[in-house]
Amino acid sequence: MSESKPAVQCGIEEALSVIGDRWSLLVVRDVLRGVNRFDSLQDSLQISRNILTQRLSNLEEAGILVKAPIKPGARRMLYSPTPKCLALVPVLVSLIDWSAHWSEKANVRWSRVIDKRTGEPVQIDLVNKDGKPVSLLDLDLKY
Repeated sequence: MSESKPAVQCGIEEALSVIGDRWSLLVVRDVLRGVNRFDSLQDSLQISRNILTQRLSNLEEAGILVKAPIKPGARRMLYSPTPKCLALVPVLVSLIDWSAHWSEKANVRWSRVIDKRTGEPVQIDLVNKDGKPVSLLDLDLKY
């Protein structure tokens, strides 16, 4: 009797099921920037209350954001990033860089992610587990 192997899941598909809707990454972006109250998020994003409520609920359920009262017993909440949320930072930096490089929009000043200490832009590099650079030609996706 042979053991069957579990089905291989696509990481991109799984990620999109959690953060791939119209607003989730923008909510994450703003919370990471310190916009952490419902009304402030709504103003920043210009999003309807019901959609923002749903996105915040989904992100909380997925363990990406945590909600806590502003002060004990308060009805107003603060949304904070979890370690799972912080792990999305390289993804966001990569998306920012990709958009700035490949967009066909003319006369646009793109946002950048910079090192606060140096003022220099940061970038995401592909490295192996030892921290050594890996070329795109050396990548393979295994299923």
